[in-house]
Amino acid sequence: MSLPGADGRDAGARQRIQVLETRVQELVRELAAAGQRTSGLERQLSKLREKVDGSGARFAAMYADFTDRFRGSAEQITAKLRGYLPDVRELVGDAGAGRDGTRVLDIGCGRGEWLTLLKSVGVSAAGVDSHPAFVEAGRSRGLDMVLGDGIEHLAARPANSLDIVTAFHVIEHLDVETLLALIEAARDALRIGGCLLLEAPNPHNLQMAACDFYNDPTHRRPLPPALVEFLVSASGFQRVEIRPLHPASSPLDGLNDDELGIELVERALYGPQDYAVLGYKIDSMDQA
Repeated sequence: MSLPGADGRDAGARQRIQVLETRVQELVRELAAAGQRTSGLERQLSKLREKVDGSGARFAAMYADFTDRFRGSAEQITAKLRGYLPDVRELVGDAGAGRDGTRVLDIGCGRGEWLTLLKSVGVSAAGVDSHPAFVEAGRSRGLDMVLGDGIEHLAARPANSLDIVTAFHVIEHLDVETLLALIEAARDALRIGGCLLLEAPNPHNLQMAACDFYNDPTHRRPLPPALVEFLVSASGFQRVEIRPLHPASSPLDGLNDDELGIELVERALYGPQDYAVLGYKIDSMDQA
């Protein structure tokens, strides 16, 4: 004998179970469809990665030759880098005098022109680069070069241990978050009074901004000097300086500027092709 109302309750329970079973079946179908869509997206992503990685690998294999053609010869680059030696002499002979070990760390050291120049004037310097061919060639010439990621290498350095961190024509390859991470890692690794030196193509030069910058397909976008100065300052560096560098030879030299009105044209087309931003790590007590 069933209790009063029991049949009604059982019928209601069975109905709710059927509703739940129907909903579970619908969820299973939706999950299966989502799984199929996810698999399709994963296949598309995999193909895109293969395409990007394949192109990257092919271009990386010819990057050394690309550098020789578009960056300039080692002799040309070394001649430009000599302009920084007064800064190095001031910093290395500054409060860090008497310390052993690496004084300058070059991020993205490439062919090693900067390291070679520093070695020739007796400054202990090391570099890190992600291109195996550059690192292998540099080591064969007796340079202290490490294969790896510049930010990770900086982060592994003892704090307050370096006089100078340099990066020549590196930051235009980075997104802004990675650039900020590089600046912050450099700040931590530098001693008080140490210097971060960043050099990049100058978009104020219209030839550079409109054409030459894009010769390198690994460049992201031109970085205005004012933006880099702001990022360095906002990351805690002081006495931040912008230096326009390396003006091009103008075919308009010698012409009558008053007659042709070409001074502004020369400045825009043949002005500084690069710029440097230098920032110093200053003790908070010294800022008072």
